[in-house]
Amino acid sequence: MAVLTRPFRRFELALIFRKDLTGRLERLETDADIEIGSASTQEVEQAAIAIGHRRQDTGEVFRWRMETGCLCLIARAGSTLVGYDWIRFRPGPDDGDMIALSQGDVYSFDLYVDENWRGHRVAAALVTQSYTFLKGQGYKTLYARVSLFNRKSVRNSRRSSGTPSGLVLRVRGSKRGGWPIITLWGSSHPLSRRRSTDSVAPVRSLPSAPKMQHSNQLR
Repeated sequence: MAVLTRPFRRFELALIFRKDLTGRLERLETDADIEIGSASTQEVEQAAIAIGHRRQDTGEVFRWRMETGCLCLIARAGSTLVGYDWIRFRPGPDDGDMIALSQGDVYSFDLYVDENWRGHRVAAALVTQSYTFLKGQGYKTLYARVSLFNRKSVRNSRRSSGTPSGLVLRVRGSKRGGWPIITLWGSSHPLSRRRSTDSVAPVRSLPSAPKMQHSNQLR
């Protein structure tokens, strides 16, 4: 089966969602006692072990994201980590693409909620609280990429007031060249094809990501 489906797994049809952070922002609540805030380095390690199970190198990837200025927001029920969402503040690579952010743009990616906590609107709470936080930091526009066939993620993005700004076909190319991106509708911004010459600025030159204080989401 893996051999038969491999050609189809080279393609991804995805919507680009755009959120204007300058207007009135709605904050969606969970129906559980959840605390949301910035993850510490230790909590990022816990996230990689506890629920970041989709890749064998998750721990290494998460550490690299922290070192290159990304912010990890986590949702926690007591001592149990139940979800996370990553935010990129400056141009850089992600999953074979280059994220070409303009001044005032941010990119939300790799949103995940533990299967045992789905149905409690944890994802909606993570996303909408991040909107308020990012607006307070002076950012104006948030972008996210969602697979068109991930119906729950598409529905959550629409529910949290994200507006589709483009439809793209991503074709997995060589590891060096990244994903070719074909725009089928609208704009593919901020996605662009990663080139073999693309590099990330040295860690020492990157300022720390802004921190979000933990806040309670009460029933």
